[in-house]
Amino acid sequence: MTTEVRALSHRKMALQALIGALAGGGGMLAAMWLIEGETLAWRPSQIILAGVGLIYALMGLFVGLGVLAPRAFGQRMLNVADAEEIVEERANMGGSALSCILIGAALTLLAYTTVDGANAPVSAPAAFWIVLALLAIGTAITLPIWRRLDELWRRLTIDASAIAGNILLVLCIVWGGGAAAGLVAGPHPLDLVSAAFGIFLLATFIAVGRRGMMTPP
Repeated sequence: MTTEVRALSHRKMALQALIGALAGGGGMLAAMWLIEGETLAWRPSQIILAGVGLIYALMGLFVGLGVLAPRAFGQRMLNVADAEEIVEERANMGGSALSCILIGAALTLLAYTTVDGANAPVSAPAAFWIVLALLAIGTAITLPIWRRLDELWRRLTIDASAIAGNILLVLCIVWGGGAAAGLVAGPHPLDLVSAAFGIFLLATFIAVGRRGMMTPP
């Protein structure tokens, strides 16, 4: 890698970090503005689930903006070689972005509807069924994408699933066993939802990072 290319890569990483930080901070400010004036007792489990939902929604928005504006935004903010790569993968990336946005919105809604006194548009049971319905929609979107993936990305998906499964297995054994023995507090039901989605996201980053694909091309 030449000095010029390396400098461009570092600038891209710095820009990604800056925009990511601004988006995350903006998302938290927006969330605080939405609940301003509400005297609600948010519990840690609800805050964590809402945070996981926000991460998924922001990821989906970032990728979605990159797909809609591959030259103005996508090639600068996404880990792609150039705008042409985004155009070639538009169907896959667009479907993934939509799935992330739907999942993020559903998780945030489920967290909010379980807060005591929340003025939610739907009840907690309705939010649960919405989550299941959106998961089914996300699965329907993902299946055609899976068929179009090349061998590398299929391998990455399988690796991420295996890593997530192992982490969840250890978590369930240690946390569940410790709670049964009276050593720690047992998980809140929402913690299970947060763990499932959050750990899979973490596992995806681990699988991608192990193959050296986190650095911008």
